[in-house]
Amino acid sequence: MRPTLDLTRPGWVIAAAIAILVTIGVSSIYVTDTHYVAGHDGPQNAAKQFIRVLLSLVLAVVVLRVGYQNIARYAYVIFFATLLLLVPLVIANMLNTSMGGLTAPRNGAYRWLHVPGFPLQPSELMKVAYVLALAWYLRYRKNYRRLTGLAVPLLVSCVPLTLILLQPDLGTALLMVPILFVMLFMAGARMWHLALIVLLAVAAMPPAWGQIRGYQRARVTAVFLQSDHVRRAVIDQPDRFKGLATRRQAIEWAASSGYQLVHSKNAIGSGGILGQGLGRGVYMKSARLPDGHNDFVFSLVGHQWGFAGCLLVLACYLAIVVSGARIASATTDPFGRLLAVGVVTMIATQVIINVGMTVGLMPITGTTLPFVSYGGSSLLNNFAAVALLISVSRHRPYLLANRPFEYARRGERIHPVERRGFGAARPTAAHDR
Repeated sequence: MRPTLDLTRPGWVIAAAIAILVTIGVSSIYVTDTHYVAGHDGPQNAAKQFIRVLLSLVLAVVVLRVGYQNIARYAYVIFFATLLLLVPLVIANMLNTSMGGLTAPRNGAYRWLHVPGFPLQPSELMKVAYVLALAWYLRYRKNYRRLTGLAVPLLVSCVPLTLILLQPDLGTALLMVPILFVMLFMAGARMWHLALIVLLAVAAMPPAWGQIRGYQRARVTAVFLQSDHVRRAVIDQPDRFKGLATRRQAIEWAASSGYQLVHSKNAIGSGGILGQGLGRGVYMKSARLPDGHNDFVFSLVGHQWGFAGCLLVLACYLAIVVSGARIASATTDPFGRLLAVGVVTMIATQVIINVGMTVGLMPITGTTLPFVSYGGSSLLNNFAAVALLISVSRHRPYLLANRPFEYARRGERIHPVERRGFGAARPTAAHDR
């Protein structure tokens, strides 16, 4: 067995990138006051985040020690246990009750279970549990090459997706969809089958739009109401654009549903090339940007360290994604490859959604920036995910079969011996030596 800290070259690249991101995150939290309490609470929040980082490191070491192959045996157990944690939150939301202090609403959503000393967000834990379960289900199957074979993963995915939407947590729900499609595609699902499902989903959007809550619709329409032209059109012709926003919403947009977006873009833009400096600038000295330590921490990175700081953060994520893709391409284990692809997709999608919403390209959904935003459940989930990813690069077995998910092109014959899975063993790649 390899020593626990023998991470392989891609693993060390991922670890170095995470170390930079965590440092940026804790330092930004330290100098940021929240609007929840009076006084300078940045150091207190930074201390809490630092403790969470230490706990997450312990969890990552445990995952590396156990190994992804041993954890894989309990993929379904982990998935269903996490699924059960979502149920009390849905019940609490439907009945509008705290269930004896077990949970309480924040910004109109029931997303946290108040376990002693640590608020737990089950939807965050579901991300890695979902990747594990889906990779374990798809690892040796080929029936999803047929349209009917996609029914099981789609129906199973609908269960956590529905429970998460009922909290409601739109950000996590948006995250699960690309994970499902990328993993199905990498496992060998046909492109036109996936395209058909996308078309059906698009067709279902108009009736679904009428069922979501008003404040959720306001977050989506805020992306369009950034435009002065669109707001003017809504104000001048309210009946024509009533599906987008009311006349009052368009008039008050900058002070209501668009408040966070306006100040987020101002914070990034005021940073210039090199930024205002650590803890400096108007957005660091006032609470003009709510949740600046959490969902909008990327805006404060741009405010303090400018365009250069934003590039550094994005470069760290790029290093994680490229290293993860390299790990996925090198392994011959079908489960390991799908797990690596799922983790990379999960992290990349979180970054795209979070950065997109801070610059006005995506709706404001409450998605955190991995390893940077304030929060315990998100940190634990992401550390566990990258530990599984690194574990794949540390345990890559020989496989007496075709490489995973390789299908013969039309007209190409597969040798009978290879078809039965008795091909020659393929050596592992050299990148972990």
